[in-house]
Amino acid sequence: MRLLLLLLPLYLLSDTNATIEDDNMSSENTTETADSFLLEVEYGEMLYDNPRGISCSKCHGKGGKGGQKIAKYYDQYKNPKILKGLDITGYSFEELKASLKNRYRDENNRRVRHKIMPMYYLTDEEVKAIYSYLQDVKEK
Repeated sequence: MRLLLLLLPLYLLSDTNATIEDDNMSSENTTETADSFLLEVEYGEMLYDNPRGISCSKCHGKGGKGGQKIAKYYDQYKNPKILKGLDITGYSFEELKASLKNRYRDENNRRVRHKIMPMYYLTDEEVKAIYSYLQDVKEK
């Protein structure tokens, strides 16, 4: 019990909100809390590969560049068609968030549900991490 009472002030004085930044990288994608061992970009890449559902790369390819074959189908005239994933590296944060939550809006600001895009139940922080990863890929 005495040891606990001696260590409690040290614990309360410790700065658990300290941040770590690398001067060689942009702080937007690298600032993390002291208890985190992953950069936001790394966390975003992990979520992109395994977002608690179908991997983003299955449709949008490695790094969100698109072009992945999703399905082959036939139109009303029996012509073969191939449905491919879109390039999402140009999406804004708001567009990505809306797409992942199936709240996408068209040019007339009408809500449009993606016909094949699954709905993901990600937090805004997780969407931000995926967005940071896509921006990092786009810059390289």
